[in-house]
Amino acid sequence: MRRSCFWKVKMCFFITFSIIAGAGVFFPGPGLAGRTMTLDQCIEQGIKNNPTLQAARFDVTSADHEIKAARADFFPSLSTGYSINEIISQSSSGPAETDYLDQNIHRFNVKLSQILYSGQRIVNTYDKARTRKKVIEAETLMDLLELEYKIETTFYRLLKAKQDVIIGTESVEKLAESVKSAQAFFERELVPYVNVLQARVDLADAQEKLGISKNDVNRERVALFSLMNQSGDPDIVFSGDLAPVAPAVPDFAATLKNALENRPDIESLGLQMEIAEKEADIALGKYLPSVRLDAGYNDHDNDYDSPGNTGASSFDRDQRNRYWSVGVNVTWELFDGGRGWYEKKKSETQAQKFKALINEAENTISAGIRQALLSMAEADQRMQTSLDTLEAAEEYYALEENRLNAGISTIPDFLDAQDRLIRSQGNYARAILDFRLAESELKLMVGKTPRTSLIE
Repeated sequence: MRRSCFWKVKMCFFITFSIIAGAGVFFPGPGLAGRTMTLDQCIEQGIKNNPTLQAARFDVTSADHEIKAARADFFPSLSTGYSINEIISQSSSGPAETDYLDQNIHRFNVKLSQILYSGQRIVNTYDKARTRKKVIEAETLMDLLELEYKIETTFYRLLKAKQDVIIGTESVEKLAESVKSAQAFFERELVPYVNVLQARVDLADAQEKLGISKNDVNRERVALFSLMNQSGDPDIVFSGDLAPVAPAVPDFAATLKNALENRPDIESLGLQMEIAEKEADIALGKYLPSVRLDAGYNDHDNDYDSPGNTGASSFDRDQRNRYWSVGVNVTWELFDGGRGWYEKKKSETQAQKFKALINEAENTISAGIRQALLSMAEADQRMQTSLDTLEAAEEYYALEENRLNAGISTIPDFLDAQDRLIRSQGNYARAILDFRLAESELKLMVGKTPRTSLIE
């Protein structure tokens, strides 16, 4: 029951902040009423405009072309050629020199060639290209997750800064009234002048903090626009609710299991290890024979300028041959100085490297999840404690205000009550922000995102 009441009170508190923030109190003006952006809209805009994700789309397209290029080796190749040569004889003697008399040679051929076996190099090259595309897609998903995390945390910090401005504005207004009250009491000789000075100092301090909070709002807006890759627009108001709807700290074991199954960087490293293994198989395939089927059509035409002579008679020596040829060729490279062997060893070493990187990534993710869960649990406890403190500070402030108006309290006591109220409001808002930031960190560690379709 206490937990339910706790969240009802908390939601009422932050709904008030959200309504005021969404109305554009920090950037007043008639043109702001209709332009607001939620967190989901900011993330969608960032994914749409991010240059890294845009470049990734081209990488995926390039990988598709690489797959198609590798697939082409499964099909036969068809080639044709034509040549013309003219032989101009300078001198000729004896019967053995008759082929070098003046003549024109025309040659035309069409050749069809199909690789029948190549030590699985074609298959492995094709599989490597397909795996390479999966690597690019996994790396793109990781970039998307990191961008979403940055936008989300920046958005939450912006909401927190806007709430700080609300708290600071209210504090300055109350302290300004306190200065007037202290001045009035001093003029009636009811309080010493030191109380007036104390009120003025507190007012100046609150004004300074308010200026810092406003500047924080502007800085976070600039950062958010930068992540969305668009120029800053003063007409845009970012609205949302910082308070989590149903905060809960998940179980570590189940969360880690989901992370190891869903993190794109782990998937990418595993795929790169597969690529290294394929490269090792390709290198080993160089020591296996290659079998190729060749079939072709040939047309040879030898046109001699002069006829042949046999004693007192002459004859036409022109000759034209047209024929088909079919054959199977086997080649086997027996020695290459160890090049293929060491290429294989190099690829196997790369595979071992990626295996070690996977272990490192899993350890990093495990530690990150533990830290995020601990931060969430701590922030959740702080939210409950600071809300109780806030309720007490509000009651304390109201009592001191009534006592001061009744003349039974002092200006220092009233200022102390106001200071406690401001600190309680700030601590509560900070606890909620810390919970949200830890929640975003956990989402990044787990690696799940519903926005993958936005990069397709």
